[in-house]
Amino acid sequence: MKRLPLVVVALLVAAVLVVGVAAPVTDTAGVAAADGSPTDSVTTDSQPVGTQSATADRRSTYTAQLDGDAAAAPGMTNVLWIPAETIDRSGVDRQHADLGPAAGFDTDTTTNRLVTRTIERELEALDGREREIRLEEELAAVEADVDRLETRERAATREFGTGETTARQYVTELATIHLTADRLRDRAEMLESQATALDSNPISTDRFRAIEYDLRMLEGPVRAHAADILRGATPPDRVLVETGGGAITLAAVDDDQYLREVQRRGLRGETAGEVSADRAIEIIQTEYPILWDRGTSWSSDGPGSVVMVGVEFSGGELRSFIDGPTEQRFIEHQRLPLSMVTTGETTTKQQDGLNVTADQTYAGGPLRLTVTDADTGEPVNATVTVGQNGGESQQVGTTDEAGTLWLLSPRGPFTITVLGGDTDAAFVDVTSPPPEAVASGE
Repeated sequence: MKRLPLVVVALLVAAVLVVGVAAPVTDTAGVAAADGSPTDSVTTDSQPVGTQSATADRRSTYTAQLDGDAAAAPGMTNVLWIPAETIDRSGVDRQHADLGPAAGFDTDTTTNRLVTRTIERELEALDGREREIRLEEELAAVEADVDRLETRERAATREFGTGETTARQYVTELATIHLTADRLRDRAEMLESQATALDSNPISTDRFRAIEYDLRMLEGPVRAHAADILRGATPPDRVLVETGGGAITLAAVDDDQYLREVQRRGLRGETAGEVSADRAIEIIQTEYPILWDRGTSWSSDGPGSVVMVGVEFSGGELRSFIDGPTEQRFIEHQRLPLSMVTTGETTTKQQDGLNVTADQTYAGGPLRLTVTDADTGEPVNATVTVGQNGGESQQVGTTDEAGTLWLLSPRGPFTITVLGGDTDAAFVDVTSPPPEAVASGE
């Protein structure tokens, strides 16, 4: 373990939420076989996989620098997951630009900023008790807005799980909630600044911290990515959406990064309680050993009832929210460079002059597909599609100069179709292990 000099700083960490929890392992699903052609060959190997974790702190922010270069630890990076037996609905769907929601995003953002600026001017024009009263009114309005956003998220999750809405509608709603929460945090920060300027300090810092973290828990890296897709700022992309028991998993491969967010509010306790900074860091070190060892810095902050721990590493970050009463991770956000991904089970298929290798992680995680010429071993520029449950295959991309393509693994069996030329085609049947198996190290 590296030596960790601790430096206490006065700044709050402006970071993305992260949720996590340990759940029992239900199974360790393997890889499906080939299509039965006598000329086909399929092999499956198992490689080591890893584990998982959580952490927190009270009101002050701690930042530590990790000395020395981190050696890459074996196994996979750990994740939080929804237990398989509780999942209502899961799928990987293509998201694309949509001028309707995009226009709404921009309009709402502009309106919220104008309202915030107007409130600020009106507060600056008031003195003493009048300003205190107005500050209390505006802060109560923000708290009511937070409650409404949480209600919207629960309703949207329930409606997606029961099939009342499509994945596209659900992702659009989550992206809208994310952007609204971000704007409300700006307003809360302005109100805190106004309150601090008063001699009487009528509103406690704890109240502002609670609002800040309630809003952070409505944001996430995949939601932000989805908002960019809907605006047309990012090319169309496939997003994994999974819900069950009120919990949410979202994942995407964005260029050279894997994005993941999991929210399991049901893991939170109902009694009062706090977790210390030291305990929070201990949880993260234990649950995310690979990311911790590769980290360059970490931070911890929160109102006590919730603590967010962040680990920064080259090209990515981990954010985990920990519940004070239970010390459970209940939100996890990962932004992981694909170059850091360590794969587990491998399936290979040789068919029609193509040699295809699928290096898996877990259901909902990134999968590395490599296509080479079966005779020469040279990389092949191939078009790749994925189909599931007898449905129509959807194109997911083309391999690069090295014959490689990263894609998302759906939950359950799926078929990867590789088209290497006018007539060359290979079909690989895959079932990625559940995230429970990865997190348990099996």
